Amino acid sequence: ILIRFIMSTIARRSTLARTLARKMSTLARRPIVGGNWKCNPASTSKLPELIANINACDTTKCDVYVCPSPLHVALCTDKFTNGAHIAPQNCNFAGTGAFTGEMAVDQMADMGIKWVLIGHSERRGEFGLPTPKESNSLLATKLAHILERGLNCIFCIGEPLPIRNKGIDAVLAECINQLTDIKSMLDPARVVIAYEPVWAIGTGVTATPEQAQETHSAIRKWIAKEVSPEVAAGIRIQYGGSANAKNAPELSACPDIDGFLVGGASLKPEFAEIVAAISK
Repeated sequence: ILIRFIMSTIARRSTLARTLARKMSTLARRPIVGGNWKCNPASTSKLPELIANINACDTTKCDVYVCPSPLHVALCTDKFTNGAHIAPQNCNFAGTGAFTGEMAVDQMADMGIKWVLIGHSERRGEFGLPTPKESNSLLATKLAHILERGLNCIFCIGEPLPIRNKGIDAVLAECINQLTDIKSMLDPARVVIAYEPVWAIGTGVTATPEQAQETHSAIRKWIAKEVSPEVAAGIRIQYGGSANAKNAPELSACPDIDGFLVGGASLKPEFAEIVAAISK
């Protein structure tokens, strides 16, 4: 019993220390949480329920965005009452025209949409289907087009399990590989980085707070060196690997985690609890 008490006390103090460190280091960074609905729900009859989950979030101290299925974007427009933004899950690299199956940034702007998400691991080749993956060069072209057209972007990066197993240096090398082509475009006011450990997406396995903080810190230090200390201090970096209401409080205490990109849990009422956790 004594050992359990001591371990519990140490864990509480560790979480408190991380929370204080986070508050000191993120005074200028407003938290941001996104809900990626992916290719859900199957029926439009479920949309009011999902929209209600988002409207239940207190956005006083946290920015919130939602990535509906492409077919549902228009059905969700103007449905959020708390300032939550719609961010489509992808876009093309040019304007409107002969681009069958694509979504144009110009069309998004016309609909009043201000954010778009690109580079998700499922677009980078994690579908498991014989389709070409989106390259770093293509994603850099997309980001440049997004910013030129006046929209803001959530830019996803991350590593698969074989790279994670090699250690933090290999993880950082992979993240740098995905960031190098866009480093000149890392405007903290317009670009959010979403770090997704691919091995943790939809698996129920979450990076430990120590692993997540180590990676986020390493990314921020690289940005400080390669871009500027000011950009590194201002850029928001989300964590996106099976975040939920249970693990969000401890992850939120990490000083370099500025929010979450939430998958499965964004389809549930607990999404509001995740927003509340990072807002404290």
